[in-house]
Amino acid sequence: MQTLLYSSLRYSAALRLCEKLPFSPKAAKPQSNAKNNTQAAILFLLLCAPAFPQCDSAKCHVGIEPMHASPAAQSDCVTCHGGRADTTDKLQAHVTPRNRKLWNSAANPIRSYAELNQESPEFVRFVNPGDLRIADQTCGKSKCHSEIVGKVRTSMMSHGAFLWGAAFYNNGGFPLKRPVFGESYSHTGASQKLTAIPPPTPAEIKLKSWLPELWPLPQFEATQPGNTLRVFERGDDRLSNRGFGTLTRTDPVFQGLQRTRLLDPLLYFMGTNDQPGDYRSSGCTACHVIYANDRDPAHSGHYAASGHLGYSFTKDPTIPKDQEGHPIQHRLARTIPSSQCVVCHIHPGTSYAFQYYGYMWWDNETDGDRMYPAKSKIWKPAAAAVSLLRNPEAASLKGNWSDPKFLRSITGLNKDNKQTQFADFNGHGWIYRAVYKHDRKGNWLDKDDNKVDFNDPKKFDKAVHLADIHLDKGMHCIDCHFEQDSHGDGHLYGEPRAAVEIDCIDCHGSIRARATLKTSNSAAAKGGHDLATLRTPFGTRRFEYVAGKLVQRSMVEENVEWPVSQVLDSITPGSSNYNEKARLAKTIQNDGVTWGGAAGAGKLAHTDERMSCYTCHTSWMTSCFGCHLSMKSNAIRTNLHNEGDEVTKNYTSYNFQVLRDDIFMLGLDSTAKNNKITPVRSSSAVVVSSQNANREWIYHQEQTISSEGYSGQAFNPHYPHTVRTKETKTCTDCHVSRDNDNNAWMAQLLLQGTNFVNFLGRYVYVGEGRHGFEAVAVTEHDEPQAVIGSYLQKLAFPENFALFEKKRELTEAYEHPGNVLSLQQRGEYLYVAKGKDGVEIYDIANVDNKAFAERIVSAPVSPIGQKLYVKTRNARWIASPTTLGVDPARKRNPENEEQPIHPLYAFLYVADAQEGLILINAATLLDGDPRNNFLKRAVTFNPEGILNGANFVMTAGNYAYVSCDRGVVVVNIDNPMRPAVISVIPLKGAGHTALQFRYLFALDAEGLKVIDITDVTKPIAKAALPLTGARDLYVARTYAYVAAGARGLAIIDVEKPEQPGTPKFCTLVTDAQAVRIGMTNASTFAYVADGRNGLRLLQLMSPARTEGLWGFSPEPKPELIATYKTRGEAIALSKGLDRDRAVDESGNQLTVFGRRGARPFHLDEMQKLYLRNGQLYTVTNTPPGRPQ
Repeated sequence: MQTLLYSSLRYSAALRLCEKLPFSPKAAKPQSNAKNNTQAAILFLLLCAPAFPQCDSAKCHVGIEPMHASPAAQSDCVTCHGGRADTTDKLQAHVTPRNRKLWNSAANPIRSYAELNQESPEFVRFVNPGDLRIADQTCGKSKCHSEIVGKVRTSMMSHGAFLWGAAFYNNGGFPLKRPVFGESYSHTGASQKLTAIPPPTPAEIKLKSWLPELWPLPQFEATQPGNTLRVFERGDDRLSNRGFGTLTRTDPVFQGLQRTRLLDPLLYFMGTNDQPGDYRSSGCTACHVIYANDRDPAHSGHYAASGHLGYSFTKDPTIPKDQEGHPIQHRLARTIPSSQCVVCHIHPGTSYAFQYYGYMWWDNETDGDRMYPAKSKIWKPAAAAVSLLRNPEAASLKGNWSDPKFLRSITGLNKDNKQTQFADFNGHGWIYRAVYKHDRKGNWLDKDDNKVDFNDPKKFDKAVHLADIHLDKGMHCIDCHFEQDSHGDGHLYGEPRAAVEIDCIDCHGSIRARATLKTSNSAAAKGGHDLATLRTPFGTRRFEYVAGKLVQRSMVEENVEWPVSQVLDSITPGSSNYNEKARLAKTIQNDGVTWGGAAGAGKLAHTDERMSCYTCHTSWMTSCFGCHLSMKSNAIRTNLHNEGDEVTKNYTSYNFQVLRDDIFMLGLDSTAKNNKITPVRSSSAVVVSSQNANREWIYHQEQTISSEGYSGQAFNPHYPHTVRTKETKTCTDCHVSRDNDNNAWMAQLLLQGTNFVNFLGRYVYVGEGRHGFEAVAVTEHDEPQAVIGSYLQKLAFPENFALFEKKRELTEAYEHPGNVLSLQQRGEYLYVAKGKDGVEIYDIANVDNKAFAERIVSAPVSPIGQKLYVKTRNARWIASPTTLGVDPARKRNPENEEQPIHPLYAFLYVADAQEGLILINAATLLDGDPRNNFLKRAVTFNPEGILNGANFVMTAGNYAYVSCDRGVVVVNIDNPMRPAVISVIPLKGAGHTALQFRYLFALDAEGLKVIDITDVTKPIAKAALPLTGARDLYVARTYAYVAAGARGLAIIDVEKPEQPGTPKFCTLVTDAQAVRIGMTNASTFAYVADGRNGLRLLQLMSPARTEGLWGFSPEPKPELIATYKTRGEAIALSKGLDRDRAVDESGNQLTVFGRRGARPFHLDEMQKLYLRNGQLYTVTNTPPGRPQ
């Protein structure tokens, strides 16, 4: 009616009509003689809004929906959009863009990014009145939503400071853990600084994560490298002949954030509008105008019927109905589905919204047989550049999903998939797989915990899809995150969860009281917001007690509601919601025996004050082990932020590596979250590479170091958003099982690592005795960096695989002479034990650089600046205390709330058969100064000859385990300069050892021994497994891998360490001397030094053969896939980078945590999970007795 009236009445006629109403347009208020002022006001708005001219709808936008659903809030076209309403000529009525090539239709342009900043404010307003540059003139008018617009402009969804802050600090680019840089633009599109008024106090900065200011992201040309890799060091003809910050001696992190799509675009820019999951506008409109992104009703509600291609269903005849990039209708909505939130809450692909759905990133391998073309794609540089703008993952160039048409129909593959199901949304061009319930062996489980046959054609229906229980109830994001969480509260926040006001207890109550319906989380106002006052868009109360039960009603679907369970009911016998498991978990006391009642907080084992609810209520969580950021020159790219200028020819692709859903880890949350016990995940564990203009790799697959010296293999406290009722954590998920079958699980839980997801990279270093060593290329160079001969290589590199398959022989390697008995790579150096020649460190920074004829050198600079060797009498083994890049010498800033790095990590540890244990200080290798690398022994330790015959050394926490003639001698190195023997484990012919949580695994002349070291001062032998010829040992999760000489590779089940299984021998190797395990994408590999046969590569697990692929420890089934014939006998291997180890066995932190105050447990905090009064404390998943 409204549109028809507007189209048939001229402005003057409408004004005359309005003059007859009991409401004066000029007075703008009801007159006293009006019988029904409300009706009159509505009629005035509908027919008149006479102070404003209207578009001639009869000839243009006939039938277009009014933007506001409420008739009391109508406005005309030009009030919001600007332009002219006194003409029907399109060019005259519409505002003209400066870039007509980009804005060539009514649809949102594809990947407009910072080009929006180049347009006039008038045009920005014309295409989107909700854009934050001009929203104060439209949505934010004084009588509308001015306060909300101000809050949104300072919200994290607009400035994105958190991601930038974490990227800089975690990778050494900026010294403050508090974010300093954020995104914000002025009315004209100029970058602007955000300042908090009044500024937060120091206490508010620390406890609330409020920020005083945020600066625009600076241009990379003004930056200095935070990680001083060899190529950044002074001297020689490198990146600059001058100091830091000159020529290209700048920080790659700053450059990558400017040009690589990560997290962005945020609210100041439109969505990329190029694939399902990326359709949206900017500013207010980004959320309140709905686009078709996902066909799943659980994600999109009633909007799912509109598809996922960003098509319009408006009645406006001028809008094409088959063109992507349009909203579903010309209508502002409060019924915002989760699919609208997911467009932005996408990165990493392991984060928040996707887990809520029960999905995570696909690994580029599982069910990949139809994801790659039979013949490799050949890309022209310009076309590849465009594709990478859509999806920054370089592996996509190898796959079918680089084709948007393929991506749109990817769910059509699900009917034939064997391992997973793909999602209907593909934001960033990524693919997401469903997560299903499974046990630790990988067996799929149904709702009753029965195993689902892998070959059952209905297995995807029978197995439990682990979506969040709130999603199963029908909840969308806005049903939990209310107005303040969505818009912000006006403060600048540095952590996402610090900006959240809702907490579990607000709706579900506690063991002592029912819900108050008052918000109480970090960002809640004093006293909280009263949820009982909220209403849905349909006019009903969002929360209401009905017949004594709390009910919540949907914000998206009318007439949809669900009961809100109360914690108090779950622990109350006789209640319809009573749950014994919940009662046990919530009321068990510190003694581990008493349970049943709501005791005082000081007695309870799991209190709300010390633990986050989701510590137990998490069903699964993601871990992303490794992100390869590979920078290439000769790649002109536009700046995605600020001015959007083209000023560089470098581009960094973004390539995730190992993605798992089987891991559960705990630590302490940030200071802003009260340092509660909370789930922790690996995320943004970066390795970096750079190729220069001559296509020379000046550094390759190097790890980063955070600003204060912790490894850049980052971990973070995390809310997984995978809450379930039945599929929660049980007692044996966090405590030692009475069956003693979770030793590996406990090592993972406590962040000590399991050696399963380790990264060996492109080169495996093989020691060959008197023939020196070789760096053997074992993977493809391009992404995905598939292991040569593997299932993934067959998929992604079909031509290369076909050629290789004929002989399965590796051919590329780089050697260096010497007498090499033991070797260990860390970063750009290789540590080598050379017997009577002592110890030497080799520079391997240019092992992948074709510009170097000698890629491995022993003297990278003149003797004036370095001495990378130490003479010893008979160095048999060299050990780095960690494979991670850890720099104890960095300065501390108290504001960052970091723990000191233990000084033991400044040393290398050498087992010398004649001199005992030798400590060498190697800390200067990480300081970026090539002029001070003079190695010298710091300590020689062999009291009374106790370490005579030392042949192996391993460190774990504050202890070194030295294998020698006396057995295994445990040496306390808490004070590295004053080591002390604390215990001796008598073994005959003690050899290599490995440690996992409470057990030491040791080889000797008789075989494998298992020793309980819960109290390392009193080791207790627990098991002996006869095994002749054992040379080397590697324990990865629940399996021990023993290189057993002529008997091959022995694989032993040590899930129950005190009851090791019968060895299964892999005879594909016949002279096994050493073994290491690593993971690439979804597959696990064993690298075996096979003596006279050279280096062997065994694929232990792959999506094509492993039914229990997603289990914590599926059974390995070796398959020989590649061999490299070494120059001499292969006798030693370097261990890969530990990607799941954030802390050592003594509680010393190793990796950076991306939140201020967050950290792994200290030793005494770990011990609370498994010791009571100094004795081992074990549990079952059943109550310890009757409730009391």
